[in-house]
Amino acid sequence: MIKKFTYPFIFSLILIALTACASAGAATPTSSPSPTAVPTGETPTHTSIPPTPTSLPPTETPTPIPPTLTPTPPENVIPHFPSGQQFTVTYIHMVDATTGWGIGGLTSSAGDHVLFTNDGGNTWKDVTPPQLVPADNSQQSATGFFQDDQNAWVIYGFDAGFPVPAQAVIWHTSDGGSSWTPSQPLDVSGLNELFVPTDLQFVAGLDGWVLVHVGVGMSHDYVVLYRSSDGGQTWSRIIDPYSDGGIQGCAKTAMLFTDATHGWLTGDCHGVQAGVLLFRSTDAGSTWQSVTLPDPSGEAGLFASQYQACGAYDPFFFGNDLGHLDVTCANYSGTQAVTSYYIFSTQDGGSTWSGHSYPGKALYFFSADTGWALSPKIQLTTDGGNTWKVIANVTWTPQMDFVTDTLGWAVVTSNNQVALVRSDNGGSTWSELTPTVVP
Repeated sequence: MIKKFTYPFIFSLILIALTACASAGAATPTSSPSPTAVPTGETPTHTSIPPTPTSLPPTETPTPIPPTLTPTPPENVIPHFPSGQQFTVTYIHMVDATTGWGIGGLTSSAGDHVLFTNDGGNTWKDVTPPQLVPADNSQQSATGFFQDDQNAWVIYGFDAGFPVPAQAVIWHTSDGGSSWTPSQPLDVSGLNELFVPTDLQFVAGLDGWVLVHVGVGMSHDYVVLYRSSDGGQTWSRIIDPYSDGGIQGCAKTAMLFTDATHGWLTGDCHGVQAGVLLFRSTDAGSTWQSVTLPDPSGEAGLFASQYQACGAYDPFFFGNDLGHLDVTCANYSGTQAVTSYYIFSTQDGGSTWSGHSYPGKALYFFSADTGWALSPKIQLTTDGGNTWKVIANVTWTPQMDFVTDTLGWAVVTSNNQVALVRSDNGGSTWSELTPTVVP
């Protein structure tokens, strides 16, 4: 299964900025200090013993063994949580029934720590990379891609309103977070408004992309797309506001690559233009072509109406050919906006799409057939979204992650409160976990 990994709170900041700008106008961390040098010790001295008739071998005076020194940790990096600390998980990706990764912090708005669990989410080890704390103490947020229980990549972004960092790197671990290696610094030249990564992804551990939002204005969401072909050691800036590839208009909501060359980019123009913002790339993200979706079943003329504000969200693909996509439309023809939700599916890599209504408000698919509609009533489909069944009544919005069709976790949000919950029966019932740090 191919699915996206994003940090939801970052996108909310961009969306707020875009809404305000629609009516206005546009626009390696410092290397860690080297470990303290181990003293070389004194030059060995030798005491010769005069030879005897039996010609005894010379006896050497042992060279003093210098004490073993612990390397001095770099200063001013994000400190790890102490053992016993309870914290808030803001994003979760489980590898299997016991092991997984999380992003979190002490509050629901903080997501600068990276953590690892091997007991199903009850206890966590803080494995945050040695990311420097900004001199102005501006809030950082992590965006990660977690390939398996050993390999992960993480990049840090800054809240809107803070300057672009002088250097930005992407951290990589191949030992479950025990150690991290920074990439070569990303090219941030000419960027001076924002630096907010939202989509980081790798295919087969070698080909990678990261989408960074760098500015807003006049209904534009300006982005930079970086690409790596060496596992994240080096990155090329292949799309930016100065060679935009036609994708700088309107908010970008998600990016997903299905292999080393084929990618999808979704967006929402919030009524500035009719139709749905959807792009496809067949050259590893260097260029993007606009995709026109047909009207959903029974809704002729929907995407041509000036009263409909439609956007594409939540792409899920299973291989290159079979995929599902969430489309949300707000109808402004009346005194109050009325929102409708549609699921679009393709079986030929996006050459053709078919769409029909579904319960909303967002989608999560574990497999091509099994998925959930994340409305206040959680609904389940086992036939690719054609039919739905109510399985739970909840008062929160979840970010789901299932490892089987019955075992899953969710980061749930309600009234600005965030909690981590788990289900063993496909989402029918949920139990709350209390994430706690262990050594």
